[in-house]
Amino acid sequence: MTDTTLPTRLQQAQHWQNQLAERGIHFLAVRHHSPACAYATLQALQQLQPAHVLIEAPKSFNPLLNDLQHPDSQPPLAILCQTELSTSNLVPESGTETPQKPYRRAYFPFCDYSPEWVALRTTKQINAQVEFIDLAWSSQVAHEQQVSHTQTWQAQSLQQERYLAHSQYIQALASRLNCRNHDELWDHLFELKSKAELSHWQQFFAEVQLWCSMSRLDYEPSVLAAEASLIRERCMLQSILDCQAQARGDICIITGGFHTLALIEELAGQLLQDSPKPLKKFKSADQEDQAWLIRYSFDRLDALNGYASGMPSPAFYQRCWQQLNTPSEQSDAEQRQRLCIDVISDLSQQLRQQQVLDSSFITVKTASEQAVGLAALREHALISRYDLIDACQSSFVKGSLDDGQQAFQQTLMQLLSGAQLGQVVSSTQTPPLLAQVVELAKAHRFKLDDTISKRAKLDVLRNPKHRLRSRFLHLLSFLQVGFARHQTGPDFLTGGQLHLLFEEWEYAWTPQVEARLIELSAEAGDLCTLAIQQLLQLKQRFYEAGQGRSSHQAVQLLLRAAVMGLHQQIPALFTEVQQYLPNDPELSSVIQCGQKLLNLWTGKDFLGFQQQPELKALLQQVLPSALFLLEQQSAPAPEQQQTVLQQVLQLRELAQQIERILDCPQRLLSQLYQSLQRLDVAWQKIDLLAGGRDALAFLDGKYAEQDLQQSLLQRFGIGATPEHAVQYLSGILQAAPELLLHYRELGDLLNQLLASWDEQTFIALLPDLRFAFTYLKPKETANFAEHMAQLNQVSSLSLSVVSSEISQTEMLQGVQLNQQLLQLLQQQQLETWFTQEEQA
Repeated sequence: MTDTTLPTRLQQAQHWQNQLAERGIHFLAVRHHSPACAYATLQALQQLQPAHVLIEAPKSFNPLLNDLQHPDSQPPLAILCQTELSTSNLVPESGTETPQKPYRRAYFPFCDYSPEWVALRTTKQINAQVEFIDLAWSSQVAHEQQVSHTQTWQAQSLQQERYLAHSQYIQALASRLNCRNHDELWDHLFELKSKAELSHWQQFFAEVQLWCSMSRLDYEPSVLAAEASLIRERCMLQSILDCQAQARGDICIITGGFHTLALIEELAGQLLQDSPKPLKKFKSADQEDQAWLIRYSFDRLDALNGYASGMPSPAFYQRCWQQLNTPSEQSDAEQRQRLCIDVISDLSQQLRQQQVLDSSFITVKTASEQAVGLAALREHALISRYDLIDACQSSFVKGSLDDGQQAFQQTLMQLLSGAQLGQVVSSTQTPPLLAQVVELAKAHRFKLDDTISKRAKLDVLRNPKHRLRSRFLHLLSFLQVGFARHQTGPDFLTGGQLHLLFEEWEYAWTPQVEARLIELSAEAGDLCTLAIQQLLQLKQRFYEAGQGRSSHQAVQLLLRAAVMGLHQQIPALFTEVQQYLPNDPELSSVIQCGQKLLNLWTGKDFLGFQQQPELKALLQQVLPSALFLLEQQSAPAPEQQQTVLQQVLQLRELAQQIERILDCPQRLLSQLYQSLQRLDVAWQKIDLLAGGRDALAFLDGKYAEQDLQQSLLQRFGIGATPEHAVQYLSGILQAAPELLLHYRELGDLLNQLLASWDEQTFIALLPDLRFAFTYLKPKETANFAEHMAQLNQVSSLSLSVVSSEISQTEMLQGVQLNQQLLQLLQQQQLETWFTQEEQA
C-alpha cells in the first residue's frame, strides 16, 4: 500500500509524524513482546541517542524504575499492580451492612524481547532519562466502573491487544494472505524479517504503525471511550507535552501501535498548529496504586494460555531473540534452520522420555526437511513458528490429531511455551513477607527456578529437617498461597493415612504465588504472625457462627497450629480444649473432638506434644462427656435414628482406642453399655438402634449367645413384624456385618422370615433389604449368597446372573408389572398358561 492509496487520515498522520521527527520527537509503534519490535527498538535508540524515553505503562510504576534497571533483575518478570475498588456501585450482601471492599489487580510483564524492556536497559547504557507515561491503574479501573457499573474481579494484563485480534482489517488481510489468524499474519509480515531489514527501523516501524492504525479505524470513538483508551491517550499526551517543554534533547516515545495514531494527531494539534486547542489537565491517581516487581514465567506469558497480549510460545521466541543478538557467520536463514532443528531434537527427546511417541532420527530429519519446505512454499525468508508446528505434527503424528494424540500436542506446546522464571532484585520495594518466604523456601531446598510442578517426599516422622519442611508447606497451604498441594501421607486434621511414614507434596513457584504473598503482606510482614492472625480470625468466625465454645473446633485449631509448628500458640489452644470439652452441648462435636485427640496422640512425636502430659487426662474426659450428652437426648425421630446409630458406633470405637492408650481394658466399654441400658423405654423400642446395640454387646462379651439368640427369635420368629425385622437387621449389619457370616443362626432365621412373607410384602421391603446388605463387602455378600443357596437348594450359579444395566426402580417396576399380568391371567382363568411357561 503506497502513501497515495492510504486513507486520508493516515496520510496526514504520516506527514505530521515526519514534522514531529524533525523537532526531535520520535514515535516507535510496537507490538508487546515481539522480538522484531525489540530488535528494531534497540537499533533506533542506539542510532538516535535520545535524551528522554517515554514508555506506555502506568505512571505509578516510575518508583520501580531503579529495580527494573538493576542488573540482578532478569526477565521474565512483571509489575503487579493492585488497587482498591470503589464500593459505591456494590450492593451489600444480605445480612451485612456494608460490602467488603474488593481489590482489582493487573500485571505488566516483561521478557527479554519486550520492546519496553529493551528500552529500559538501553536508556541506562546511553544515559537517557526514562519515564512511564500512561494513566494510573486506579484511574483506569475507576473509569471502567463509572462507564460500565459492573465489577470484573479477575486479574488482567495491562498490555491487552484484543483490538488487533478482532480487527476486521487484519482478519481480511489474514484471509487474503492465507494465514490462520493475526498471529500467523504478524509472523508472515514482521517476525520473519532479516537483521538487515530490522536495522532499517524507520521503515519497519512505519509498517507496524500502518498495521495498527488500520486496526484502529475499525473502532468507533464511543467504544474507545468506554474502554478507557481515550482517557489513557489524553494522559500520555499530557506527559509528552510536559517532557517536551523541558527536554534537553530528542524524545523517543514507545507505545503500543494501537495508540500511536491518536497520539500523533493530538500532539500535532498542540505543537504544529498556529492556535492549538486548550488541553484540559487532569491528575492521574498514582498514589492510589500499589505496585511491586515480581518474578513472572513463560507459561503465564503465553497467549495460548489465556494471556491477553503479546506473542504465543514465548520459549520459541526467546530462542529467536537470542539468535538475533548472537553474531554469526551464517546467514539468517541458516541460523533459523539450526534453531528449528534444535527444537525438533528437544521435542523428540521429550517424547521418548515421556513414552508418548517412539520418535527416531529419521523422524527428526523428516520434520526438519518439512519445516524448510513449508517455509519455501509459503515464501518465508525464515522458518516461522507455524512452519515448525505444522512440520512436527505432520512428521511425528501418525493419524488424526484428535485420535489419542493430545499428549503429543501438549508436549509440543509446553516445549514452545517454556516454564522459565525470572529473577527480581531484592530491594526495599519487595514486601518483607514475600522476601521471607523466598528465603525460607530456598533454605528448605525447594527449587524455585521455573514453574514446572515438582515432588517432595518428606520423612516427617524420623527426619527433623523434613519435619521443618513439612511445617513450612503446611503454613503456606493454610494461608492458601498456592505453592504446594498435599498428595499423600499422614493427615492429622482428617485422620487419614496415619500409618504412613512419608508425606508427599507437589509444589511449583508461580507468579500467582508471589501475587498472593504480596496481597497477604497488607496483613502482616512475618509468616508466623500472619498464620496466627488467620487462626484468630478463623476462631472469630466460629464464634460468629455460634460455635465459639465447640470442643471440636477448638481441637481443630490446636491441630492446625501444631502441623504448622506454631508451638507458642499451643498452650493457650490446649487450655481452651480443656475448658470446652466438659461443657460442650453438642454430642457430635464431642465425638469429633475425641477423634481429633486420638489423631493428636498418634502424631504426638511429629506434632511436638511429647511434653503435654495433660493429653491423657483430656482423652479420659471424652467418653464421660459424650455419654452424658447421649443420655440427655430424647428418643430420636425416624429421620435421626441413622445418625444416632452412627454416633453409638463411633463412641464404641473411641472407647476401645482410648482404653488401649490408658491401659484400662473394658472400663470405658462398660460405661458405654451402662449408658445404653439407662436410656428410656422409647429408645429400647427403636429396632435400628436395638440391632446395633445387640450386635456390639455380643461382640464385646456383654451379651451371651443365648441372649442374642433370644433377641433374634423375638425379632425374626413367629409373629415378627417384617418392617421391624428389616430395621433390626440393618442395625446389626451396620454395627457388625461379620455376624451374618459367622453366626449361621442369624441367616437361617432371616431365611425363614423371608419365606413367610407374601410377594407384596417382599416387594415393599426390598429397597430396605438392599440398603441393609450394602454394609457387606462383595466377598461377604458372595459367601452369604452361597449359604442362602444351600438352604434353599438353589444353584449358586443362578444367583450370579446379574444385569448391572437394570436399576432398582426398573426392577421393582418389572416385578409389579409381572404381578399385574398374573392377576389378569387369573381373572381370565388363563393361569395355566403361566404355570406351563414356568414348567417349560
